[in-house]
Amino acid sequence: MKLSFLGAAKQVTGSMYLLTLDSGYKILVDCGMDYEVKKNPIEHANLFPFEPITIDLVLLTHAHIDHSGNLPALVHHGFEGHIICTPATAELTEYLLFDSANIQFHDYRKKLGRAKKGRRDYIPKPLFSEKNVKQTVEQFLTLPLDKNFQVNEQVSLKLVEAGHLLGAASIEVTVNENGKTTKIGFSGDLGRMNSKLVRNGEFFDSVDYLITESTYGGRKHVNNDSAEDELLKYINRTCIEFRGRLVIPAFSVGRTQAIVFTINQLKKKGLLPGWLKVFVDSPLAIKSTPVYEKHAYLLNQEAHTFMREHGSLFNFEGIEYLDGKDQHEELMQYSDACVIISAAGMVEGGRIQEHVMNNIENPYSTILIAGFCSEGTLGHRLLQGQSTIRIKNLDKMVYAQIAKTDIFSSHPDHDEVFHYIEQTAINSNKNGGKLKKVFLVHGEEPQLMAMQKSVDEAHLSIAVIPDMEEEFML
Repeated sequence: MKLSFLGAAKQVTGSMYLLTLDSGYKILVDCGMDYEVKKNPIEHANLFPFEPITIDLVLLTHAHIDHSGNLPALVHHGFEGHIICTPATAELTEYLLFDSANIQFHDYRKKLGRAKKGRRDYIPKPLFSEKNVKQTVEQFLTLPLDKNFQVNEQVSLKLVEAGHLLGAASIEVTVNENGKTTKIGFSGDLGRMNSKLVRNGEFFDSVDYLITESTYGGRKHVNNDSAEDELLKYINRTCIEFRGRLVIPAFSVGRTQAIVFTINQLKKKGLLPGWLKVFVDSPLAIKSTPVYEKHAYLLNQEAHTFMREHGSLFNFEGIEYLDGKDQHEELMQYSDACVIISAAGMVEGGRIQEHVMNNIENPYSTILIAGFCSEGTLGHRLLQGQSTIRIKNLDKMVYAQIAKTDIFSSHPDHDEVFHYIEQTAINSNKNGGKLKKVFLVHGEEPQLMAMQKSVDEAHLSIAVIPDMEEEFML
């Protein structure tokens, strides 16, 4: 059996791993959009280093675009098999993929209109259409967590709670071939302990090989406050003391729900003034938020307790969800103190760029970065402390406060990932197996090397940092 690393190797985005059995049966784990490729359209022609029609099965860990974003392109180029995931992941992924198709189409039309005659053929076309998304959704096959599923005589699998996002799963794949049983664990994206809304992740019982994310290898989440205390601090300083606007870039699926729930908790405790408005300016967040209450069985005890006592997790006096363009334009003219939550989380595209541009020169406002920002994104540049920033081809002075918090991070830090690997090794030994190798992915090289060093020093297993398109025989 061969394991190929086709994405998120020495980088964070584009998760995609291929298992090829000796029989020729091929399993693709995740099929994420690679933002590095997205910024280099020439690479679109070589989107997949294999023929999509040869893939027999796809396993999807969770809905985020860097794990699911190229599924419609895979279908468009010939993949006809099932895509296995949890029911919540299927619903959230559908919203995210339609949103991605729409963004690509409008970006293409905009660039086409600006291109000079004779240069239009060089404008990269969208990777897929809404028609491809519809076909992709039809190929979803949903499975519950913690149930063994027999794919065929050789392959079985189990989805395990990952704790990263509603419906997110780590996936255990068991392969029987040549008289030998091999278990491979794909962590997907893991979550932090005691995160907002979602339950804590679980460990594999026993695997021979572990492929795990290491986004924050070598880094520790430094904030020891609760999410409520952290958010209240910024709201009090920006909105109440200075009467400015607190602008929070947040991913529409996951981060936005956690932030809104936290503000709701503050409201119910009487810690926020009644006049304070909270705006969620993200059509995708509006569509995806009801999925959380629909699949409430996946939420943690804190969320269940709140629902019993107060009802809705995400609706309270003073919150407004803005869907239409007209509502967005009205908010752009709103000058009173308020909280604005909008996408995208890395401040790359979406309505958030307009809100940042509208507030970046206001010394009473705060831009609160609430998650990971890849190098080169506008969010990353804001965090570098530059005195001027270029947004939508305009240079803006940075007078607003630029702040960052890890409290809503949906990725574990170095110690938490190390504990995950350590517990996986312990469980494997306890159940009569041995964790032979750990493959470290979904991280930039310095972070991966820091995690490799910790694993090696603890003698937990052989830690490997694969290169892009590197192959290993298992």
